[in-house]
Amino acid sequence: MDAATTEIIARAVIRRDGNMLLAKHRTKKWSFLPGGHVEPGERVETALIREIAEELGTEAKIDGFVGVVEHGYIEDGTTHHELNLVFDVTITDPEPTSREDHLEFHWLPVTQLADTDVRPGAVKDALLAAGDDTAPFWHAWNG
Repeated sequence: MDAATTEIIARAVIRRDGNMLLAKHRTKKWSFLPGGHVEPGERVETALIREIAEELGTEAKIDGFVGVVEHGYIEDGTTHHELNLVFDVTITDPEPTSREDHLEFHWLPVTQLADTDVRPGAVKDALLAAGDDTAPFWHAWNG
């Protein structure tokens, strides 16, 4: 089994009218928060704004820090280790659409989050546990 490298991923919680914007690979059944990998030497906030511009073609503003979720999984015999840094974000585009062929975006009513396959599950669980509490959270890897 290969050793894990730690990936830093910046993720956006984009809420509007009781809904949350989620991304989905067109070939997968599950969804995830918009955002992506932080490149070596790149500031986390810069990475998140860049990823949203690349994925959605819209300007974004970081409104606050939501929390950190440490997550790990094994895929094809390789252990993956992630630090997901989650931020509240506002976007300027009222109807954002995917700028990347492999991604699609959809609005999910926040009330349906618990019943929706959002990955990593640890991020979804941390958001559900936080509820309306605006204090930043830390969710450790239970691997």
